Amino acid sequence: MTTMADRLLGAMARSAARRYGGEAVSELEHALQCADRAREGGADEELQLACLLHDVGRYAVDQTLVSDTTETTHVGPGARGHHEVGAELIAPWVPERVAWSVRMHADAKRYLCATEPEYFERLSAVSRHTLRLQGGVMSAGDAARFAEHPWVRDAVALRRWDDEAKIVGQKTRSLEDWSPLIRRWFDR
Repeated sequence: MTTMADRLLGAMARSAARRYGGEAVSELEHALQCADRAREGGADEELQLACLLHDVGRYAVDQTLVSDTTETTHVGPGARGHHEVGAELIAPWVPERVAWSVRMHADAKRYLCATEPEYFERLSAVSRHTLRLQGGVMSAGDAARFAEHPWVRDAVALRRWDDEAKIVGQKTRSLEDWSPLIRRWFDR
């Protein structure tokens, strides 16, 4: 019997053959770098898991369901952001905080652009493009509401690690090293 852990690990392994948007690293390299940064930054296991799976909506679901993809021009009716479909995919297995952080990592980019003017200048060209697809810079009112959420620090931390996780040739823990964490949550 194939478990959700098997499906996720298989999708992640296959994502090694796909470039992460227009970036120079693969989807898998990006996920591993983001998760390693979280671990090295002292994040707890839940936030590490969110970092590892934050882009699951880019490689583990039918991409016609994803509206903010840079890889395909065919977007199906009712398509939504990769962060939304990814969070919905994992929500039945993970704590609410993990799914919320995955769902909000794109909004955290929008928030940081609204609250830290220099942040936008550090975004890659691909990240600027997806920012537009994800709703653009947050309004002051939306940023104030976002800042009130009890897990906003988690989403912002994930976002910052996400932005840094694009280094070609960066040494990381392997998918096999992270497999026990995924199995702990998704083999149930």
